[in-house]
Amino acid sequence: MQRTIAVVGGGAAGVILSAHLVRAAASHGPHRQVRVLLIDPAETPGRGLPYRTTDPRHTLNAVVARLSAFDDDPEHLLRWCASAGVPAEPGTFLQRADFGRYLTELLGSVPVPDGSAVEHVRGTVVDVVDGPSGWAGAGVSGTGGGGASVTLTLADGGTLRADAAVLALGTPPPVRLPEYEPWGERYVADPWSPDLDERAAGARRVLVVGTGLTTLDVVAHLHPLLPDATFTAVSRGGALPAAHAADPLPPAVEVELDRAFSPAGTLDTAVDVVRRRVAAERAAGRDWRAVIDAVRPQVNPTWSRLTADEQAAFQRVHARSWENVRHRMSHAMRTHVDRLLADGVLTVSTVEAVFGGVDAPGRDTGRDTSAFDLVVGATGLPALTSPGWNPLVDALVARGVLRPHRLGTGLDLTPDAALVDAAGVGHPRLRAMGLARRGLEWECTSVPDLRRQAARLAEDLLAEDLPADGLPG
Repeated sequence: MQRTIAVVGGGAAGVILSAHLVRAAASHGPHRQVRVLLIDPAETPGRGLPYRTTDPRHTLNAVVARLSAFDDDPEHLLRWCASAGVPAEPGTFLQRADFGRYLTELLGSVPVPDGSAVEHVRGTVVDVVDGPSGWAGAGVSGTGGGGASVTLTLADGGTLRADAAVLALGTPPPVRLPEYEPWGERYVADPWSPDLDERAAGARRVLVVGTGLTTLDVVAHLHPLLPDATFTAVSRGGALPAAHAADPLPPAVEVELDRAFSPAGTLDTAVDVVRRRVAAERAAGRDWRAVIDAVRPQVNPTWSRLTADEQAAFQRVHARSWENVRHRMSHAMRTHVDRLLADGVLTVSTVEAVFGGVDAPGRDTGRDTSAFDLVVGATGLPALTSPGWNPLVDALVARGVLRPHRLGTGLDLTPDAALVDAAGVGHPRLRAMGLARRGLEWECTSVPDLRRQAARLAEDLLAEDLPADGLPG
């Protein structure tokens, strides 16, 4: 029996899921085949936004040993590097362009069993609705079991039908900040805008809004183009991310976070366990980062133990500090940044120190537009349901097929990542990957997260017959 699965989005999440679907079909033997429709407008899937850069200064923030597309084959990426002529060891921070190549070639490296197929459909999905039972047409074979299907409408008017669809949409662009709109053409809201270099030409005083990893990418890219310019990075906390050590693979340590909840632990208990262990490692002269690396795989199980109030408290109180130590810059980037700081090329500060007051997000405070020649937005992730960035999201929100998670960033999902509609009902034939899962899980956007999500989704979508409950009209 062949099952057709539509994967909406051809970035890292979509490609990794497609590869896992094919592998899962092979593991089930000849009685289960899969036809994967990987739908994305790009000519070649795999190069999502983070991996389109060709700047050699833009490297990954995790090492090769941790970025294989498959949990059960941790050396897959390392072997690809050897075959592609990319110098790499387990502790290498690859250029993002090279990892993009890995993703574009990933599907070609996975054997497709007889009766299964992967098709790249170039197009943009603008809506998903219920389709009739048992369907064949538009160049796509029937949905396999004669059961209910979903119909995907493309921007060019074409339609595709599948037994199930997975939204692997990536991340929306940064929101425009109204307080910087008066700066006109000197305000670049999207740091990955293709005209950034052109708009930055001649700037001598550059403000970057944000102090995370994207800010470091912006400064590292623009500094050689603007050698006489100074850069000021601002955020509410005014803190840069932590850095990996010179040896990015420290000896493993054990941190049993689940003990923090036995018999009656809380969020505060868990945070205290981590802080005490970090302090102990530092006091002993060992690498504290090993503690973070040990805690990282336990974050999502811990997240599921928290109450709704505790989850909200983590997002409000602890999320920023966790992200700063969890998503670390490479040692090479740290060396570069230290040099820029020492030379006065880069200044890191708080919004209050630069503009004389802390304002609520999005509020125009009449900031002095003469202070800088250019401002580049590099803030955090906006809500996935933000209007205007994706026509499919807009359509599903308008029809009540999906709703935002109560914490704001991701979507409301069932425990198996099915979209929850406005009435609170989950749809088992519409699933989600990546940032959409922020809320159901906390760690959901890195490659290790994506490969774990993909492995489970592939098994869920191929192992059993899907229910026939429909989408709301």
